[in-house]
Amino acid sequence: MSYAAAFVDLDGTVWRGRSAIPGANAGLRVLRDAAVPIVFLTNNTGVRRDEVTSRLDAIGIDYRGEPVVTAAWATAAYLAEHRPDADVHVMGRETVEAEIEDAGLTLSTEGQADVVVAGYDDRVDFARLTGTLRAFGPGTVFVATNRDRTTPEEDGPVPGANAFVSAIEGMVDQEPVVVGKPETRMAALAAAEVDVNVHDCLMIGDNLETDVLMGERAGMDTALVCSGVSAREDVAASEIEPTYVVDDLGEIGALL
Repeated sequence: MSYAAAFVDLDGTVWRGRSAIPGANAGLRVLRDAAVPIVFLTNNTGVRRDEVTSRLDAIGIDYRGEPVVTAAWATAAYLAEHRPDADVHVMGRETVEAEIEDAGLTLSTEGQADVVVAGYDDRVDFARLTGTLRAFGPGTVFVATNRDRTTPEEDGPVPGANAFVSAIEGMVDQEPVVVGKPETRMAALAAAEVDVNVHDCLMIGDNLETDVLMGERAGMDTALVCSGVSAREDVAASEIEPTYVVDDLGEIGALL
C-alpha cells in the first residue's frame, strides 16, 4: 500500500515511560525510506510539541523534525477557534494550562468559568476536585483533552485521563466535548500539518479504543501495534477492527 502520511502514536508505540520500544527506530526508518511523511499524534498531555524532540533524542529515537500533534495543543486550538474569549478552568497538567495561555485564552483559578477542561492530573486532590466542581455554572462548557482509560509505563499501566474526566462527569452530570483520540479532530489536525487528505493516511498506534477507533471513524487504514495497551486477544473480543495487526512498529514495512 502507498499512504499520503502515517500518523504515529507515541505512548506504547514509540516509547513506554522513559524508554524506547524495540523496533521503533526501525519502523520510523522504513516510513522515511518509503517517503511516507510522519506526524506524531499523541493523547499524552504531559509533553508540549516542542519538547518531543528532546524526549525522543534522550531515549535514542531518531527524530527528523516531523510535526507533532498533542491532545493538549489540540484542546487549546479547539478553544481558540470556538471560545476565544473564554475564561478556562483546568484540572489537568501544567502543560495544558501553558498551551491554553499560549493560544490567547485566560486561565481561571477560582470561581465559575466559561469552560472547564479536564485531563490527566497528577496533582489531583480533594481541593482541586472541589475547585473544579465550583467552576461550573449555568452555561459552562465541559471539555476533555482525551479519555484514555490507562497509559502504559515501564513498570505497568497507570490510570489515564478518563479517571479524572469521569470523576468530574459524575459530579456535574454533564458529558464533555472530547478533543483527543478517538475523536476525529486530532486526525484532521494531523492531516493539515502535512497538507494531505486524511482518508489517504495510515494510523499506527497501540490502543484499540483510541488510536484504531479514531482511524476507523476518520475513514483511514489502521495498524495496531501490540507493544502497549491492546493485544491480539483484545482484537478478537472487540468490535473495533484494525486493518492490520503487528507486534511492534518495526514490522510496519510489511504493510507498505
